[in-house]
Amino acid sequence: MQNPSIKWTKWANTLARLKVKNLSVWLLEIGEPFMPIGAQLLYIGQPFLGHDRVKDLAHLLENKEETRAFTAFLKKE
Repeated sequence: MQNPSIKWTKWANTLARLKVKNLSVWLLEIGEPFMPIGAQLLYIGQPFLGHDRVKDLAHLLENKEETRAFTAFLKKE
């Protein structure tokens, strides 16, 4: 398993490259009550979407503290 900061840096770079970083921060902030549902949908979709990245994202979404920390990380970047 990669260090979360390395993984988060890769995710932040991808979001910035796609020009959706600010939108992602906004969605993470307002969508907090729905994160567990989103995580479960990602777990269900794993076989179709690709295993490791989807699993990492689902884990992030089901952990409120980690989601908040990643959102703060994106704001700092």
